[in-house]
Amino acid sequence: MHKRIIPLVMLAGLVFLAAAACGGDSEPTATPAARSSPPTIPQVPAATVATETGDQTGGQTDSQGGTPIDISLQDPGKSGEYKFSPSELTFSVGETVTFTLSSETEFHTFTVDDDRIDIDVDVDSGATETVSFTFDQAGTFNLICIPHSRLGMVGTITVR
Repeated sequence: MHKRIIPLVMLAGLVFLAAAACGGDSEPTATPAARSSPPTIPQVPAATVATETGDQTGGQTDSQGGTPIDISLQDPGKSGEYKFSPSELTFSVGETVTFTLSSETEFHTFTVDDDRIDIDVDVDSGATETVSFTFDQAGTFNLICIPHSRLGMVGTITVR
């Protein structure tokens, strides 16, 4: 019986060595995922912007030709009182607005919950994002932060 085991052990060793010799020494490398560019939003001349508290900009325009509006995405003092500041915005049909969105302490979204307006911007904790949009139809549109809308982070955009 020993005469049979020795050749089998030798054969198994040769198969092992052959398999090891066929393997490569290098580790596989990961291919980076392609990144897509954000969509380009067309620009038109700006008009003045009025909010609940009156005209915020005095008719000023930014370098992109839109009326600049600063929006703070907040959880003041980490109180759980999530809000947009300001939360009520009013614009005119045909007006281009450049929103500068600043998140204070955590991830938020600036999303219009309506199929007629395509605004959906992610803002990471401590980050600032800018988006320009031309309002081309009248109406009242719900503004929400997707992860915090049930916690009261909602607002309204009115286009006249």
